[in-house]
Amino acid sequence: MKIIKVKYLSGYKLEVVFENEQIVTTDFEAFLSESKNPMTLQFKNIERFKKVKVKFGHLTWENSQMDISAESILNNEFSLK
Repeated sequence: MKIIKVKYLSGYKLEVVFENEQIVTTDFEAFLSESKNPMTLQFKNIERFKKVKVKFGHLTWENSQMDISAESILNNEFSLK
């Protein structure tokens, strides 16, 4: 399953649309806050986080400095509960 569209909502929340038209709202705040990886931590800067794009069916930031797979979103690894 591929991601075809992403929309920034607010804070660290994104609306992710899949090729089957399924829509998932995902919140990355806890993920970013708990990360120890400096490459990931740079996206706590909200202006950088907002620059998310879809590339090859997954989410990516700044030329693949951070990538999140479609499977991770579908498996609720980040989704709002």
